[in-house]
Amino acid sequence: MGSSYHQLFYHFIWGTYKRIDLLDDLIINDLERLIEDKIIEHQSELLCFGCVPDHVHLLVRLHPAVSVSKIIGEIKGYSSYVIANRMFPDSGFRWQGGFGALTISKREIPMLCKYIKNQKEHHKNKDLHQDWELK
Repeated sequence: MGSSYHQLFYHFIWGTYKRIDLLDDLIINDLERLIEDKIIEHQSELLCFGCVPDHVHLLVRLHPAVSVSKIIGEIKGYSSYVIANRMFPDSGFRWQGGFGALTISKREIPMLCKYIKNQKEHHKNKDLHQDWELK
């Protein structure tokens, strides 16, 4: 088999340690780049990124050779290390232990991307899609 076709779209969600509000604008600016770097390293694509002070949402097109738990572990480990040790050593930054991973269809991408990009507004207005939030 010379090539393969895949449409593996995942919505990933995880929070900060004890859901403490650790994600301020300074961290968020660097966080998206750190996350995208690790996703690209795994031949995958970050389609959307959004967050509020205590959790992040990603929409990723995942390469079929990459396991969900491996890429999430590497993203969380890498971003946590860089933020806590290099960029903001006094922040006390760390992630919670778990994560959410949902598969979505290609037709759901526009709606989910809009939701992810507007996280601050959705949380401010309590206009949350319960299937797309950690409970």
